[in-house]
Amino acid sequence: MAVIGARPATNPWGFLGGRGRPRPRPRSRAQTGHRGRRTAAGRRVVSRIDVRPLLVLIVVAAGLALFYLSQSTHVAATGYEIDTLEATLADEHAEQQQLMWAIGQARSPDEITQRAKSELRLIPLEDGAVMFAPSASHPAD
Repeated sequence: MAVIGARPATNPWGFLGGRGRPRPRPRSRAQTGHRGRRTAAGRRVVSRIDVRPLLVLIVVAAGLALFYLSQSTHVAATGYEIDTLEATLADEHAEQQQLMWAIGQARSPDEITQRAKSELRLIPLEDGAVMFAPSASHPAD
């Protein structure tokens, strides 16, 4: 017994796929020219462009750009570090030169004599004030 206006059941369980198979699209006739040939407007050109190689190319280019930027940043940072170390080395070398000059000046006999007189309040001895004992290898006269 058929019910008027009822749809045919394509799926007896009702939950697998909803309305069943999708209906095919109606095909339109290709437009023809005056002699029955198909024109360019009537042809349907279906061309799919595969974007996967383009995406791979973009990812590779982005990777190379990031690699280049990281390397150039590293080179610039290393250059700044070298400049800083060279400046520190020059400062240390100048300080070393000043210390060597100060040591040389402190060891000079004139400086030693002046410091002995002014800071330690020492006075020079007279020429005959110091007597040396004769050594055992040289008998005294």
